[in-house]
Amino acid sequence: MSELIRSELMIFLVMSGCGMSAGLVAEVFKKFIDIKGFRRIGNIITQLVMYAVIGVMISEFFYYCDNGKLTATGVGSFLIGLLLWKKFFCGILTVTEGDNDEDKGRSKRF
Repeated sequence: MSELIRSELMIFLVMSGCGMSAGLVAEVFKKFIDIKGFRRIGNIITQLVMYAVIGVMISEFFYYCDNGKLTATGVGSFLIGLLLWKKFFCGILTVTEGDNDEDKGRSKRF
């Protein structure tokens, strides 16, 4: 395998992982907003923090992959990672309150 192919494959895999990680971070922040029930200002501030965290994360992944170069392969791989997150993992974070019959009588463990 040539060095160029190895480099492009590494960029594809790492940036796909970055896309899935960004999806996870976004979903965790959205669940946090739902749980806390923020009003308008709190919601806006929390979303701005979410976008800042995702932006820093993307820049660090790009720096690791190709010394910060913004390439079509990197952006495309990131978008593929987001698509993979939406197709396979989106919605798996659930918060139960113990209202259903299965959870009654059980203590919550963290």
